[in-house]
Amino acid sequence: MFLDKMQKRTYSVEPYNPIWVSKFGEIKAMLQKVFASKALSIEHIGSTSIPHMSAKPVIDVLVVVSRMEPFVKEKEEMGRYGYQSADNYIAPDTVIFFKTEMGDRKIENIHICVKDSPKAVQFITTRDFLRAHPERAKQYSDLKEKLNKKFPDDYPAYRKAKQSFLGETERLTQKWLKQD
Repeated sequence: MFLDKMQKRTYSVEPYNPIWVSKFGEIKAMLQKVFASKALSIEHIGSTSIPHMSAKPVIDVLVVVSRMEPFVKEKEEMGRYGYQSADNYIAPDTVIFFKTEMGDRKIENIHICVKDSPKAVQFITTRDFLRAHPERAKQYSDLKEKLNKKFPDDYPAYRKAKQSFLGETERLTQKWLKQD
């Protein structure tokens, strides 16, 4: 599968499923073996990490590393587990591993980011903000369900329609962080 987040395709948004947490635990155990001491932390991120939030049933994981490198051995091992990879997909100096089923339906994203990089910080702080603010998480959940009904076969339109809400959430997250 060619990885293209702007590919027009069908996707689904499902009600929160507690199995997502146990699935993350399985992925984390595998990643601890693959990345060993290179993984400073392994975090469940994205909508499946927010209690009671509807989400695309794709488990997003962040592996925090001290420095970016080619990860040749790790890429080979992840390939044996059924993952494909792409460098600099979500941001410069990042690696993504992804797993699909039924041809092209993504079920897992593993993001490799350097500690304290903007993307790593964004992943963690947004997750923490939404966990601490269930009313905002509910608004986001409702928006995703509404947009999935409006654009069931047009993932790029779904992503674009969420941008204003996500931008506002990022501003609220930064304001929240400054209060601490």
